[in-house]
Amino acid sequence: MAVCCGDLIDTIPSHSDGSLKTFCYQLLVPTSAANIGFAIGDFQMHVQPEMPEIISFVIPELLPLLKHTIFPYSTYWQIFVDQTPDEVTSFAGLSIFSLRVLYHKKILDMVQNTRKLLATAIAQQFFGESRGVFVDRFFGTTEHVYQLNKLLKDSCDYEARFGAVSLRPKTKQSHLYFNPNCPETCSPLHLDALFRKGQLVIRMLEKRLPKEQFIKVLQRVLSLGVQHSQNLDRPAEWTSMLISTAIFLRILTDVTGKELPSFVEQWIDLGGFVSFQVSHTFNRKRNIIELELRQTAPPPKGCQNYTGPLLVVVQELEGPFVHTVQIDAAVSRHDIQCHSKGRKLKKKRIMLGTGEEVDVDLNSMDADSPLLWIRVDPEMLLVNQPFYHWEFMLLHERDVLAQQQAIETLCRFPEHKTKTLLEETVRNDKFFYRIRREAAHCLVQIYNSLPESHLGESPPLIDYIRQNFGSKTSPDVPLPNNYAATASNLQNNLLEQALPSAIGSIRGQGGRDCPRYVLDFIINLIRLNDNSTNRYSDDYYRGALIHALGKTLTMSERTVGHPEELSTHARDVLEEVTHALNMDTMKPSFGRIVSIHCIQVLYELQRFRHLPIDTDIFWKFGQCKGIYAPLRLTALACLVAMIRRSRSQLLIGTVLRLVGLVANDPDPFVRYSVAQRLCANPPFEWTENTSMYPLNTKRLADLLWGIISDVRTETRIRTCLTDLYFILYGLGTPSNFSSF
Repeated sequence: MAVCCGDLIDTIPSHSDGSLKTFCYQLLVPTSAANIGFAIGDFQMHVQPEMPEIISFVIPELLPLLKHTIFPYSTYWQIFVDQTPDEVTSFAGLSIFSLRVLYHKKILDMVQNTRKLLATAIAQQFFGESRGVFVDRFFGTTEHVYQLNKLLKDSCDYEARFGAVSLRPKTKQSHLYFNPNCPETCSPLHLDALFRKGQLVIRMLEKRLPKEQFIKVLQRVLSLGVQHSQNLDRPAEWTSMLISTAIFLRILTDVTGKELPSFVEQWIDLGGFVSFQVSHTFNRKRNIIELELRQTAPPPKGCQNYTGPLLVVVQELEGPFVHTVQIDAAVSRHDIQCHSKGRKLKKKRIMLGTGEEVDVDLNSMDADSPLLWIRVDPEMLLVNQPFYHWEFMLLHERDVLAQQQAIETLCRFPEHKTKTLLEETVRNDKFFYRIRREAAHCLVQIYNSLPESHLGESPPLIDYIRQNFGSKTSPDVPLPNNYAATASNLQNNLLEQALPSAIGSIRGQGGRDCPRYVLDFIINLIRLNDNSTNRYSDDYYRGALIHALGKTLTMSERTVGHPEELSTHARDVLEEVTHALNMDTMKPSFGRIVSIHCIQVLYELQRFRHLPIDTDIFWKFGQCKGIYAPLRLTALACLVAMIRRSRSQLLIGTVLRLVGLVANDPDPFVRYSVAQRLCANPPFEWTENTSMYPLNTKRLADLLWGIISDVRTETRIRTCLTDLYFILYGLGTPSNFSSF
């Protein structure tokens, strides 16, 4: 069967061969060739009983999984095929998904990620930014904001490494080796950064405009597209369906009557991110906050000096107060008037920004200051504040970004009260589960740095698991798994998965070795895990327990050459991992998730010198045919990481073999993913003296250039390897090779 965009109008059998057919499709809406997709395979069609307009296609064996995975949408086709380069590719009225996104009805762990992908594919039929509306509605505002913050960090990390990303470059950018306006030669890394930056800029624009006006702008864009698509007999007018940045800004001005020249120049034309160092003091006599915002001059790579308005939210005893300050220099100072006086009570009901009133214990704060906490650019900025400000922000601020910033900052306060505060956060089920998971990892860092932690006291996370997930009569015996598809139960399950990994990071006195009781505790969780009465699978939980074993490993004092020389700790970890890997080979877990974690722990054993470096075991899983693609990628990613860390001349053959695999592997997902891993973790990076790197060989340069210049190389692989070539050798011709 052949499935394509548009409507099937005829199927013509071949006169010479009865097994061949010609499928004729007609697409009445003018559509660019890049947005017309098709798939050919042994598909079985599934029509939604509630909405017959929705049709999905999948190979017959996976039809039961499809029924649990699909996302209904009117006049929309979804096709699930094997060996796709990406998890989702969108076309006009049609999306092609990888089989990797399908999940069984007993799998809860993949639901959230798969639904986000399905929502993304649907949003890309109109505006990709609309995906956030789905995430906000079905997963909550907290999850939506958390993902946006991750998007922002990824964008800033790229610009700090490679330079500013301009959405509309008007001049030649000297730090780029390609033309960003040419999609055929544009770097895939740069292209991904463009998509991230574009989504963030659209969100900034949405925040600057009233919601009704922003919706009217989108409606005008849609109406223009619909209007010109009706002129089927005048193809010359179809060019108006392509909306450039200039046309979009003109529509915005026509609809809203506003021009935003400074916004366009800073965030669309120039690009870059903004970095502030923020500090403040409270002037008791004048009852004001003296705020200082400092930008580095000249700005570092990828950064810009910001000028314009900035929002400041001050949480006082009498409630939150919003101020707008104007930034016009590298160092900007402002006086912000407080509306409250110093505290007189030990406890007080405080009004939050959400309108909620909470009881706050004020004993730890300065008696003369009415300030509980301050947030500059409340969605994104970190401010230097006293400890109790971060304490109040974590406990009482309802914004997930504020809570996340508070946890990241509290890691710098290795004190007993920090440990108590983070322990309360982990135990409080009113917190977002991602915040509780981050608090657990931060709690372990604080616990490791406190001298009193090593005086026989049981770690709080172990106590928490015993109290909440252990048997009442014998807390060391975990309760049988009992998952339920409810919001509270799912959050507890996700927290339970993350806690063993945090516990595995506990270190003994001196911060070197993991205590024996921690390893015994994790092994006990593995061996006594009981899923016999659970209606859902525990594959991902078992994988998380194996991952926790890897976290207990620390650097060996010497490289072990024989199994008899293994320490007791490393031997026990190796036994559990090999047993789990063998069992997963005989009875595979869903998505081979257990094997994936086992391979990662085997790499950790080699990285920490408990086992000698051996690439063969990873090649057996990475090169062998018939192995699940994500498992192959995990093994190959371990090889990439091994090369990056050791940079040994013994791995020259491994580097060449990986580059050859990128060019010749039959699975496009593996090809592209390995190329991206090599760019993210290159064997070395260009410097003035690259000859000092043993892996910088002429053979590697010739192999890369040969693949790049070969006309048979597919465009996407060529651009990926060009990125790698630029990272390794810069803009010049490589000449300083090592002597190996």
